[in-house]
Amino acid sequence: MTFLLKLLCCLVQIIIGFYWAGDMARQNPRIDALVTHFENGYGSFNAKLKDARLAGGLATLRQFYGWVAVIACLLFFGLAKLVGPAPNFFRFLSLVIVGSTFGWFSIKWCLDHKKTVQETSRQVALPVFGPVVLGVMDYMFGTSITQAVANGFYELPLPFIRELPHLTNPMVIGTIISLLFAAFFAVYYLLTWLLAAPIAIMSAMVVLLSVMLARFVHTLAPRKPFIGLTFVLFAAATVSSLWL
Repeated sequence: MTFLLKLLCCLVQIIIGFYWAGDMARQNPRIDALVTHFENGYGSFNAKLKDARLAGGLATLRQFYGWVAVIACLLFFGLAKLVGPAPNFFRFLSLVIVGSTFGWFSIKWCLDHKKTVQETSRQVALPVFGPVVLGVMDYMFGTSITQAVANGFYELPLPFIRELPHLTNPMVIGTIISLLFAAFFAVYYLLTWLLAAPIAIMSAMVVLLSVMLARFVHTLAPRKPFIGLTFVLFAAATVSSLWL
């Protein structure tokens, strides 16, 4: 692994040295056109990135996470028959799918929290308020729907409790079941924050570091930012090769 990293650093230094040779290295028209394309493309990208704001950067990163998840899913199912049994490869793809999907959701949860909660409120309202409504209907019409639902809870093995008291009032049963669902979704809400917030903070740090790097590159080479990027990459490859 160390050898491969050293080889990668060496290749980066060679390619950048070739680029720094200037006209001597760009005598071939195709190579010159390719390098010019990279210079112009990165120059436009860096000009936008250095002036980007955190919210816009996170929105772009969320889209990137989404596309990575989609592509990884397509590769996972598309290459299953072509590659055959390759557990390490598909384990890696599974981690990419889970990580990118949760990264997308974390940014969506923190950045568009109100909208996300509103989108799920209808699904949550049914199990939370439904048992109370059923209890009222049982009480008014003399049915026993809530009692049938409660029988399922009586059969569940509960720690520290040998036997649950058997209630008969449908309104009380419905209220208790609603409170149980409400407590479940409250815990789920808190756990989602505990898991999503650190990922969103890490994503925000990625955006901030990228913006800082773009501004640093612009300071080094405001007329041709690609040269500044090559200097940063060359310095990183040199320092990394010394530590490896």
